Amino acid sequence: MTDTLRLPCRLAPSIAFYRALARHNGPVEICCAERFDKRVKATHRFVIADTRGPLELTIPIAKPYGRTWADTRLSDHGRWWETIPAALESAYGRTPYFEFYAPDLLPLLANPAQFASVGELNAAVNRFMLRALALNDRDVSYSFTPGARPDAVPDFEPQPYWQLRADSLGFIGGLSAFDPLFNLGPEAQLLL
Repeated sequence: MTDTLRLPCRLAPSIAFYRALARHNGPVEICCAERFDKRVKATHRFVIADTRGPLELTIPIAKPYGRTWADTRLSDHGRWWETIPAALESAYGRTPYFEFYAPDLLPLLANPAQFASVGELNAAVNRFMLRALALNDRDVSYSFTPGARPDAVPDFEPQPYWQLRADSLGFIGGLSAFDPLFNLGPEAQLLL
C-alpha cells in the first residue's frame, strides 16, 4: 500500500505543489487544519506576474487568530474580495486562457462570506486548480482535523514557459500556479 502524501494548506501555490500531487501514486491529503503560524505567509498569500513584475496578493486574516488555519477567519479588511479579482484581471486579462478559467475562479475570491475560514477558502481554490489541471481524478482529501503534519513540498522550478510579458520582464519563476494556467491553459499539465 502506498503512503499518503500530506500537503500543506496553501492559497494558490506554485506549480511545484501540483507537481508533487500529480507524481504521487497514492492518496493525497491536504492538511487544512495545520497549526496556525502567522509566519507561514503562503497560507494566505500568493504571487502573480503583474505588469511591472511579481506582485504578492494577500487575503487578510481576522483577529483573534484560531488555533489552526481551519478555524482562522478571513478578515474583511481592505476589501480584498474586490482588489484580488481586479488584480488577477489586470495581470492576466490578456492571457490566452484567463477568460476560460475566470468564471469559475473569480467567484471563489469575490465572496468571502461563503467561507468560514482560511482553510475552507484554500480548499476551494485547490479544488478549482485540480479540475483545471485535470487532476480531479486523483485521490485527494481535505483534512480539517487538527494534528496532521504535512510533508515538505519538493522544490521545483519548471523550465521557462510562455508568459505574456516575458519580452519586457523576462521569465518570472516561483509564481502561483495561476500563472501557467492562464498563460498555457491545458498545456500547463505538461509542467507536472
